[in-house]
Amino acid sequence: MNEAPTAPAAPEPKNGWLEPACAILMGVASLSTAWCSYQNSRWSGQSSDLGTHADKLERQAIAQYVEAQQIESVQVQAFMETVDAHFSGDEKRERFYADRFGAELKPAYEKWIALKPFENPAAPPHPFTPDLYVPRFQQEIRDAQAEAARAQAQSNAEGQTAASYLSNTVLFASVLFFAGTAGKFDQRHVRQSSLAFAIALFLYAAMRMCLLPVA
Repeated sequence: MNEAPTAPAAPEPKNGWLEPACAILMGVASLSTAWCSYQNSRWSGQSSDLGTHADKLERQAIAQYVEAQQIESVQVQAFMETVDAHFSGDEKRERFYADRFGAELKPAYEKWIALKPFENPAAPPHPFTPDLYVPRFQQEIRDAQAEAARAQAQSNAEGQTAASYLSNTVLFASVLFFAGTAGKFDQRHVRQSSLAFAIALFLYAAMRMCLLPVA
């Protein structure tokens, strides 16, 4: 004798508070998602601007360094002509070149001459040593490099903040998913577990959001 087919179990009745709780949670999570997306955009923009500024300063420092090297090369040639004139006994030609030294070489040359290099073997062989000669744009290059390093460090920090807001956006999107599906399950403990997980995830994401700086 055949047994009668078993009827499927009826869905467990839903709690009256479940749908309003899910709706409220989804609304707050939606607002939080929008806020995190906005902050991610702001911090990403600021990070990009700072990175561009750092690159510009680095290029400026490189250009000044190359120009300083070219100037120093010209001044080395003028110095060599002066020394050649000195050893040739041509004081007029020596004075001609010495009077036309650039702003960097002139004080270095005067300090070098004060050391009596032609008689004193302990004197530097030329005035282009670091303690005598200061290349053009030296301070400007240092300042540009220091500012570029600061801008790059700040760009990295703000990029990390933008990434944190982006990860929070993903967390709030997960809250929307679990809160939106919580009311669709037939079994009560599954519905409640889904909502509880959504609430816990929302609280974690909200705590992270509150700890982040605001642009």
